[in-house]
Amino acid sequence: MGSKYPSPTNPGEEIVKSVLSTMAKPVYLLDITFLTQLRKDGHPSTYTGKGNKYVDCSHWCLAGVPDTWNEILNAALLKM
Repeated sequence: MGSKYPSPTNPGEEIVKSVLSTMAKPVYLLDITFLTQLRKDGHPSTYTGKGNKYVDCSHWCLAGVPDTWNEILNAALLKM
């Protein structure tokens, strides 16, 4: 991976990856965290210019981040 998001890694991410790697049956994690952090439209409330200081994760720009997640999931399923 070339670029890095300038934010510390969430400790929970490492725990999830560690647990998944030890499971008897293969489990695959479609990690969209990095992708979503880099997308400015991932948290549109911050960028509306209306002075919102909170991050609203329940409203998205369309077409946007959820559409990208779906495309990646679809490609991953077709690969299996």
